[in-house]
Amino acid sequence: MLGDLMDKLLVIVFSYAWFGVEAYNQIQQRKRRDRTAAPADRGSLVLLYVCIAIGYSVAIAVSFAPVGRLPGGQPFWLLVGAACIAGGLWIRHGAMATLGAYFTYQVKIQTDHRLIEAGPYRRIRHPGYLGQLLVLLGVGIALANWLSIIGLMVPVLAAFLWRIRVEEEALRREFAGQFDCYAGRTCRLIPGLY
Repeated sequence: MLGDLMDKLLVIVFSYAWFGVEAYNQIQQRKRRDRTAAPADRGSLVLLYVCIAIGYSVAIAVSFAPVGRLPGGQPFWLLVGAACIAGGLWIRHGAMATLGAYFTYQVKIQTDHRLIEAGPYRRIRHPGYLGQLLVLLGVGIALANWLSIIGLMVPVLAAFLWRIRVEEEALRREFAGQFDCYAGRTCRLIPGLY
């Protein structure tokens, strides 16, 4: 019982530390952002942060409930969750590195923007979001409760779907036919599925 509690506390500390790193990176990016770029975010970043906060709150709270527990015990699910988290962080970092200076937290088209179709963007249009979703799925799994997984993933996935729509509208306006061609040969999040 004490081991399960320590495992959950480890997951909770990681979750808030990772959220803190993302927030810190966003603040640093704002300090050096391109002020000539027009934001096209339409509130999607705020919605995403609110949904992540709600998801974490629900997932953590229900992880302590006796219902919804995954069979096999906390240590097993902690390892499975950690594998998802590691894979998600790897994908997200690769996507951010591929975008380089074009990566922004807020949806905006920069003055010298170009459509990136290299690296993970060859197959999917939003690998950074896929990476984040895998990290969040890993957190839910590591909490070893089905309700935690659902409580975390449903609001965040809804926010990401809205954000993807907003981002693709901005890219389509800027790159017209080029983006349509690119979208025709790639998937949004999962190669071969969506």
